[in-house]
Amino acid sequence: MNVFTPIRPQTLRDQVIAQVRVAIIEGRLKPGDHIIEKLLTDQLAVSRTPVREALIVLENEGLLVAQPNRGSFVRVFNQADVDMVFSMRTTLENFAAELSIDRLSADDWRALELLIDQQAAHIRVGDVQRVRSTDMAFHRVIIERANHPLLHKNWEAIVAQIAALLHVRAAVLQDYDEQLAIGDHKSIVDAYRQRDLNAVKANNLRINARVAGECRFALDMRADAAHAE
Repeated sequence: MNVFTPIRPQTLRDQVIAQVRVAIIEGRLKPGDHIIEKLLTDQLAVSRTPVREALIVLENEGLLVAQPNRGSFVRVFNQADVDMVFSMRTTLENFAAELSIDRLSADDWRALELLIDQQAAHIRVGDVQRVRSTDMAFHRVIIERANHPLLHKNWEAIVAQIAALLHVRAAVLQDYDEQLAIGDHKSIVDAYRQRDLNAVKANNLRINARVAGECRFALDMRADAAHAE
């Protein structure tokens, strides 16, 4: 059994990208937030060059939007964005299933079940940041087992965008039942255990369609509230 994974060298740019992504996933950076270069360079203790390079990459991935003479902002999503992001996530995760369904082992089942337990514990204490990061970690296990670097790269960009949308959902639908994700994840694990590719794909489609609908509804509610002000 492999206890450790290989350490990959990272440039300063890559480290900045990773930290900004995590900040979006955990909700420390929210849609519309201004990304201030000076603040990033000070907090990360790096020069402006890797920060600027990282912001360009994140803009190309759709996480940030550059505004002339104003700088970079965390992307604010609309209804069409929701449909595109979740349809792409379904496609990527179904492709990952095709590659990984025969590779997952008993160690992977244990890792996935531990993450489900951890997510449930974070839900009980209301730790939303860890709920989000643990949710993404669950799916990342499966994506990594696909052993497809380009798939992995595109999935990371998509899930960071989804995390931003989930924070909009959480802000608007404050009584949202986070336990739904626990049931979703258990159904995914069951399908993988049975090596049932069709069931995995059906779960991915069902789950992403439901969450996309929730996000569209949250965007509508937020727009209605803005118009009423």
